Amino acid sequence: MSLLDRLDIVRKKRDVELTGFEDKPVDIDKQLNLYTREGQFYVLLADADNEERLEIERMIDQTGCFITSVSSGMECMMEVTKDKYDLILLARTMPRMDGIQTLRNIKGSDQSKCRDAKIYIILDEKVDEPDIYFENEGFNGIIRKPIDKAILQNVIISLVPNKMLPDDEDLIDDIREIAEDAETLKGCDVRLIEGLKNFKGDMDAYMRFAGEFCDDYEIRSADMLDDLYSGKAVGYREKARAEREAARKLGAIYLADIFDDHVNMSKDDSLDVAEGNWQSLITEWESVITGLSEWLGKTTEVSNSTDVLILKTNGIKLSKKDIKERVEDILSSLEQNEVEDAEIKVERLAQYELEANTRRKIDQVKHAFDKEKLNVAVDILKGML
Repeated sequence: MSLLDRLDIVRKKRDVELTGFEDKPVDIDKQLNLYTREGQFYVLLADADNEERLEIERMIDQTGCFITSVSSGMECMMEVTKDKYDLILLARTMPRMDGIQTLRNIKGSDQSKCRDAKIYIILDEKVDEPDIYFENEGFNGIIRKPIDKAILQNVIISLVPNKMLPDDEDLIDDIREIAEDAETLKGCDVRLIEGLKNFKGDMDAYMRFAGEFCDDYEIRSADMLDDLYSGKAVGYREKARAEREAARKLGAIYLADIFDDHVNMSKDDSLDVAEGNWQSLITEWESVITGLSEWLGKTTEVSNSTDVLILKTNGIKLSKKDIKERVEDILSSLEQNEVEDAEIKVERLAQYELEANTRRKIDQVKHAFDKEKLNVAVDILKGML
C-alpha cells in the first residue's frame, strides 16, 4: 500500500481555513472574534521583546479576550497586585526578574491576586532544560517560539468556560487539531503553520508533499553524498538548493538554513568544509524525516543515506553498549594513527546485525576511509557515541 493510501486511512483531514492561508474572504466574526466578550477572560502578558509582545497581543485580542501586556517581571508584579487575571504568559528572559522568578513571586506574594491563575512560560525553540524542569517550577504549560496562533488559541480554549466558546464546534475542533499537530511537529523543528501557508491551508496537499519528502530521502541524500565525495560542486549545489526549497516549503526552517550553508559552501569550492559538516546536516535531516514520518503514520524506518555495502551479516545483534564500546575502540585506534587497525575494526562491526541508522553511519565511515577523509570518519563515529 502506498504512503498516500495509508495517509487516507490514518488521517482523514478537511482543508483548514485559517486567517492568512487563503486569498478568499473569511468569516470575520468567526475568525477575529473567537470568543464572546460576555464575562471576559483576562490575560496578562510579560515580555521584554516589543515586537514579540505586540504580535502576541494581536493574536490574543483577536480571540475576544481582554489582554494587558507589560515589558518586565517588575511591571507584571505591579499588575497582579492590582487586578485578577485568568491566564499569565511569562517570557523566560526579562531584565532584572526573569520568567521563573516572576512566577515564584506571583505564587509567593500575599498581595498577589493571581495566585490561582494559570501561568505559561514562553521559551525559545532551543533551551537547555527539559520540560519537566519548568513543570516542577510550577508552570501550567509551555509555549515555544515562534508562537503559532492556533497553539495559543488552543491554550485559551482549554481554559475559558464553555459558555464563552462560540457555537461553531467545527472551528473549535479545527483549532484543537491543528494546534496538536503543530506542537507535535515542533519537536522535529518543523513549523506546521508556516508550512501550511505555502499550501494555502490545504492540509491534504501538505501531507502529500511531506510524504514524498520522506519517501525520497534515501535516494536524494545518497545522491548528494556521491556528489560530495566525487567533488562535483555544481551537482552538490543544485541538490542542496532543491532540498533547501523543499524544507522551506514544509516549514523546516532550521534544516533549510543548513542546506543554505551547504549551497554557499559549494559556491565557494569548499566541499572539504561541506564534508566536515555533513554529519550535522544528516542529523537534522533525519530528525525532520523521522518526525514527519511518525506524524504521517508511516511505519517504515529511516534507513540509509548511502548504499549499504554489507548485505550479509552474522545474524548477531549488538546492544547499544556493545556498539558504543566498539566505536570508542575504533576512535582510539584513529587517535593513535592506527588507521589500518581502525578499518579492520569497522569491517568487523559491519558484519553484525545492525539497526538501519547504525548501518548507515558505519557505511559512511567506510566511504570516508575509502576517500582518505579521516576527519569525516572521526566526526561520524563521535556522533554515534
